[in-house]
Amino acid sequence: MKNTYTTPADFWQERDFGAKISAAFDFIGAHWRTLGKCLVYFVLPGALLLGIGLGMFTNTMFNLSGNALAAQRAGAVPRASNPFAAFSALGLGGLGVAMLGAILAFLLLVGTVHAYVRARLRLPAATPVTPTEVWAELRARLGRMLGVVGLFVGGYLVLALVLVMVIGGIAGLGKVLGGSGAGVAFGFILIPVFYCLLVYASIALSLLFPVLWLEDRGLFASVGRCFQLIKGHWWATFGLILVATFLQSMLAIVFAIPQYAVMFGKMLQLPGLNSDVLGLVAQCVYAVGIIFTYSLPLLALVFQYFNLVERREGQGLRLLVSQLGQGQAAPLPLADHYRPDEEGEY
Repeated sequence: MKNTYTTPADFWQERDFGAKISAAFDFIGAHWRTLGKCLVYFVLPGALLLGIGLGMFTNTMFNLSGNALAAQRAGAVPRASNPFAAFSALGLGGLGVAMLGAILAFLLLVGTVHAYVRARLRLPAATPVTPTEVWAELRARLGRMLGVVGLFVGGYLVLALVLVMVIGGIAGLGKVLGGSGAGVAFGFILIPVFYCLLVYASIALSLLFPVLWLEDRGLFASVGRCFQLIKGHWWATFGLILVATFLQSMLAIVFAIPQYAVMFGKMLQLPGLNSDVLGLVAQCVYAVGIIFTYSLPLLALVFQYFNLVERREGQGLRLLVSQLGQGQAAPLPLADHYRPDEEGEY
């Protein structure tokens, strides 16, 4: 029987590697209408802002490149003026808009996907998830989402600063001891160590959003919970992220086709394909596609969270045990009104 993912017991299950990927696809297949509506309501504005910014940036870059190629084919002598003056004005502005849109779209996507899962766990099986339910969950946790962004940015900056200070201290110590080369070499040995620690922490913290949304813990308590759950399953989570991200990138290639068509049209100055409006539309299609398809890795990590919690704590097993003996009574409309020897009403 196909899983419809409408009851908590459908989520709290142990799953092997392939089953977690399949669960993400099955969940999308079962809820694509209601989940897609929520993504359109909450994520689409940020994705369109990202697309507009990318369109401004790429239009400027492709137009400059196309004009330079056309001048080269015509044998014209390049001007001595700065060719990046127009790029600085519009292109860099578009890059800033794109960065703002990317941050906004990613936060809204993460919040919408996890808010949808949380609402689905809370609501009865027969009740569909609506954008109103998702917004109620999303609004209550926007502060935590911003706290996660601050934690990541601040944590990476602090770690980078510590690394620079350690390397500088070791190099200074080497100079004092008369072996500066050895000190610098030893300092740079710390870079791979730092990188490995950063990768390990990043994979562990990939479970932060499911923990933060589904367990109602504080920010720092959720960080500790991530390292607790990932213990003994780091490589499985790392492989899951790689495979899910690869599949997402394969799906996103379809949305990149208009972008490449516009790029070649502007580079070769083909009529119709070199339109700036078409460039904006193509980048909006690409941005919406890449943001929406990123729901797949997010859902794969959600099912990894359910899998790890089930292995450690048996949450789904307890749900099934608590439901024993609570089966629904059979409906008795006929028994209430008629006896077996009666013919009923006509």
